Amino acid sequence: MIDERELDDGLAAFDQLGREMAETNRLLRAVRTDQATRNQQEHTLSAEMRAALKQATGASQEALQASQTEIRSSLLWTGLTAFLIVLVAFGGGYFFGQRSGWETGHAEGYQKARNQETAASWANTPAGQRAYGLDRQGSLDLLTMCRGNGWTTERQKGGTVCFPYADPKGNVTGWDLP
Repeated sequence: MIDERELDDGLAAFDQLGREMAETNRLLRAVRTDQATRNQQEHTLSAEMRAALKQATGASQEALQASQTEIRSSLLWTGLTAFLIVLVAFGGGYFFGQRSGWETGHAEGYQKARNQETAASWANTPAGQRAYGLDRQGSLDLLTMCRGNGWTTERQKGGTVCFPYADPKGNVTGWDLP
């Protein structure tokens, strides 16, 4: 049979176990409540962070669009300014060049007419007529370049001299003279 003392000890132990279980349940409820509070705070904080991030992203996109618009405007004005500078420079160059050309044109025209007059008077000389005849036959270019059959060039006294030479048979070839 069970002794009363053992029974009292068993009941005391059972009572102690009940108190400890009650305390554990109370602590578990406190932990769950604390965990639920933390979850709610994290959810609220996460929602606030998403809202702040959305607001910051929107602001940065607006700033980017504004800067792109400003860059386009600056490029347009720079291009137009460069175009106007080139246009003014071209117009000024044309105006001053034409004016200078007009003044020098008279002098150049006179010089050309004078050169043509000199050339025409030389062409009427016997040497000019022979040169004209050689040119018509195609021999003048060969003569001036010393490229004919039986002709050669040598360097003498700091210059190049063109002269005929005889082939192995002793023949010298040249050009027909008019």
